Amino acid sequence: MRSGWRWVGPAAVAAAIAIGVACGGGGSDRNESNVVPPDGGSGDGGAVDSGSAADAGAPDAGPDGGPTDGGTDAGVIIVPPILGAGWTFYGTADGMPPNNVMGVTADEDGNVYVAGGDAGLFVQRGGRGSFRQYGIADGLHPYGYLMGDMAKFKGVPDGSPSDPNPTLAATPVISVAGGKGGTVFVGYQGKPRCEDAWAGDQWSQPSAWGDPAVYKSGDADKVTLAGDALSVVHYDIFSGPGVVAAEPVGREKLCSIWRIVYQHGTNYLWFGGNHGFALGKADFAGNPTCNGQLGCAGVLEHVHPAFNDSAGNFVTEDYWGIAIDPLSQGGLHDVWFGGMARTTRFRFGETGGSYFDAEARTEAWTKNNINAPANAAFKAAYQNRLDVWSDGVGEYDAAGNPTFPTPAQWSAGLDLVSGIAADPADNSVYIASFGRGIRHLDHDGNFVGDLTAENKTLFANNVSAIALDTDGSLWVGYKYEGGISRIHKGGVVEHYANVLGPQLEKSPVVDIQISPISPRKVFFAFQSGAVAVYEGN
Repeated sequence: MRSGWRWVGPAAVAAAIAIGVACGGGGSDRNESNVVPPDGGSGDGGAVDSGSAADAGAPDAGPDGGPTDGGTDAGVIIVPPILGAGWTFYGTADGMPPNNVMGVTADEDGNVYVAGGDAGLFVQRGGRGSFRQYGIADGLHPYGYLMGDMAKFKGVPDGSPSDPNPTLAATPVISVAGGKGGTVFVGYQGKPRCEDAWAGDQWSQPSAWGDPAVYKSGDADKVTLAGDALSVVHYDIFSGPGVVAAEPVGREKLCSIWRIVYQHGTNYLWFGGNHGFALGKADFAGNPTCNGQLGCAGVLEHVHPAFNDSAGNFVTEDYWGIAIDPLSQGGLHDVWFGGMARTTRFRFGETGGSYFDAEARTEAWTKNNINAPANAAFKAAYQNRLDVWSDGVGEYDAAGNPTFPTPAQWSAGLDLVSGIAADPADNSVYIASFGRGIRHLDHDGNFVGDLTAENKTLFANNVSAIALDTDGSLWVGYKYEGGISRIHKGGVVEHYANVLGPQLEKSPVVDIQISPISPRKVFFAFQSGAVAVYEGN
């Protein structure tokens, strides 16, 4: 991709990235090891603290020891024109929250929504004009519902709020995905150590599980515009009593929802969170007294391409990458999910839309006789778990038996996936990393190529967001410095760096999304307090 370079801004030095790891803990019946994304506390497990709203996982308000991010508390001032025709920028004068823009999206009617961290949700009706702010008082619901204690593992619905004093400072808006016209799906960050706060086991009652205002914090909402007001339905992402055989009284593991993808034209909604990922129903009408039962919860949770290491740690954390696989399989599609340690193509289409069969192809495994015909699904799980930037150990040996890397081996080779973009031209995928650039894989997960700063394709290797445009070009956003790049098919690369201005060139680009309607728009979220919209070619 070197030929045809076209620079739209000067080069910059790629910022160094810090990687932290915490082993052990995790609060489940397995010994879990939770990976810390760059500069931040993830959600939840082990000894990792999720920090404040400004420390929401990887795209925080400023990397420790790295270049300073753009923006000030006074706000971002946009002085157009910056990039010329086709570009529109919205700053704090248009309603954007300074240092708090975490995501941007549009629905099928062209309404635009911004995840505004602890400032809430921001809405631009019709894709023009200023943004209006919404918060807890308007119905945002970053907390679940209480369960009652059980008799013989039969749930006693309660349905009252789990948090009597919810605040967006404690549970900020961190992700958005546009749905049908007038609808957006909103993801929240759970409170610090929300995964650890669930102290349940297979025998205890919910009253002994710890503080529900913590372990039931976060999750997601479906927000529908209702005039100037909002109508809100909450997705309480947990499994209730009797749903999971190994955890008969229920479980609470997912709380921070880093990414959401609505699969347009379907009823499928995909959540990427701490610990794992989940499936939601887009038409869910809400049910506070459901108690996490399959028939009324609106969600199926959770799956993760996790692994055990040689010390017995169960390694999984923070799934920022989600992309719908372009290949139709009888009208259904697989879904790609990428986490801090491993990536998977969730075989939802391949299994005819069976969430649980697809789960087995990602998770099931056995230590013995993995090559036996009866264990084909177990081996497929290992083949379906991808170490994109290999730790050198591999998922299984030449005989097909699972391998177990040491903590030092896997922690040195973390993938740190920040996003995934799928290419319908050949059903391949681009996997982006917070610290390792971008790798191009074919439909079966085989390596195709590298996009890095070293091979002059990327401005820097600290990639925090990617999206594939309708013409096949790849938009890339950087975490520390560099702004935006566009990589065209055929090798032409455009870097938009200092032409963005000093505040935006140094701001993390935390989200890039393509509008679902024609004519298409490309949306960019600058954490420092701005949104860019591109409508050009």
